[in-house]
Amino acid sequence: MNRRWMAILGLALVTATAGAAAVPSVEQDPKPAAQNAATGWQLPPDADETTNPLTADPKVIATGKSVFKDKCERCHGPGGVGDGPDADPDHRDDMDLTNAERAEGNSDGAMFYKVWNGRKKPKMPAFNKELTKDQVWAVVTYAKTLRKAQ
Repeated sequence: MNRRWMAILGLALVTATAGAAAVPSVEQDPKPAAQNAATGWQLPPDADETTNPLTADPKVIATGKSVFKDKCERCHGPGGVGDGPDADPDHRDDMDLTNAERAEGNSDGAMFYKVWNGRKKPKMPAFNKELTKDQVWAVVTYAKTLRKAQ
């Protein structure tokens, strides 16, 4: 091969290498939802640090109560104890939102993602196609008012 072709080939190789280095990598979602095999919940790693952007004022609580009545009450029951007509009798403890001890382990962010993503078993529908994020945050705010004092 003559020198001219060697120079062109070398230049092409350098250009290709430099061009590849200049292409930005595709950034992955910083907080993908990972499914916990034991519980079936899909929560991002930072769910516990995710804070509710809404203030727990009477208007937000009323909105949350309205959404709860429409979407959640049929399973969780009017008082949130898991006694709704569509409740799973084998998983009433999981459905009881009033248990203060269990509630302590559910941060606002964890509650949000549980409502948002749902799970298959025990069944909890995902509401990410039916509700807005603000509606889910309002439900989280309302559900916290159902907790019994310790």
